[in-house]
Order: sequence, then C-alpha cells, then structure tokens
Amino acid sequence: MTLSALAARAGVAKSTVSLIERGQGNPSIDTVWALASALGVPFASLFHAESPADEMSLVREHDSPVIAVKQAGLEGDGLIIRHLLTRTGGALIEIYSLVLEHGAVCHADAHVTGLFEHITVAAGSVEISTDSFSEVLNRGDLISFRADRSHSYRVIEGPVRLVSVHEYPRRAPLD
Repeated sequence: MTLSALAARAGVAKSTVSLIERGQGNPSIDTVWALASALGVPFASLFHAESPADEMSLVREHDSPVIAVKQAGLEGDGLIIRHLLTRTGGALIEIYSLVLEHGAVCHADAHVTGLFEHITVAAGSVEISTDSFSEVLNRGDLISFRADRSHSYRVIEGPVRLVSVHEYPRRAPLD
C-alpha cells in the first residue's frame, strides 16, 4: 500500500504518515487507531507483535506498557490505556486496562469492521454510548457492543477503571 493510499484510507494527512514512517512523528492515539483500522491490524500490533506463552501468562499492571495518555484539560481528557494482552492462536483478541479520571469524556472513532468491544467496569461508574445506545455501567457490569462505529465514554463517578477486550472478526483463510 502506498503512503498516499494509507493516508487516504485512514483519513490523515500524507505528511503525518510520512513522519511516522521515518520515526519522526508523534501521532495522537486517534491517529494510531485510524492507521490500525486502515491497515486492518490490531491497534497493539503497531507497538509490538509478541504473543504470550501458551501455558500461562501473567501481566502486572505496573509492568504493562502505557500506550496512550490524554492529559486533563484536553478534549477526551483524563485517560490512560495500558496494553495487557494480544492473542492470535484462535480468534484474535486484545485486552486493555483503561483509567478515566473524574469528569472525563472520551470519544473513540470506529475500529476495524466487525470488531466487538467487551467492557467490564472494575471501579466507578461510566456511560458508554454509540449512535444506537447509551448505557450507564457500574462496578461489576459488562457490556459488549460492535465498536466499528464511533463510541464514547463519559465518567459518571470516577476515577473509572475498565477492562476492555477487543474481539476481532475472523478473516477468511488465504487461498
């Protein structure tokens, strides 16, 4: 895929993609999500490609890489995302922990077509919305929804701690 085609498919400037390709860019989380969607790859695969061992895997939160931070006072503020797991042996899944500060409102662009997001609330209270629903979740609640459309998170009582599982659609085998 050419740089121009990737930029067009992701809806970002060609110069942005060029800077990232040369290791000189500092893309926003939204830009990285858009590039991953345009490439049809898991978000975390743009950072590393290792899968955990087959037998057992343990990830301590303080050891997991922070892949996105949106500082308080900015649009979509008060969010920290840590990548916990990517598994590719069966259905492709990724697991993230998210911390949203009190009062945060975060908007997410559509992910890869067919992707389901499964969110469990570990602490706090959050409203999750798409164009077709708006639900308030409390500690212990789980919601599963198609995340291939824009969606948002609004903290009701925080900080909020979420565990998000991204379930990618199975791809047809190559001929």
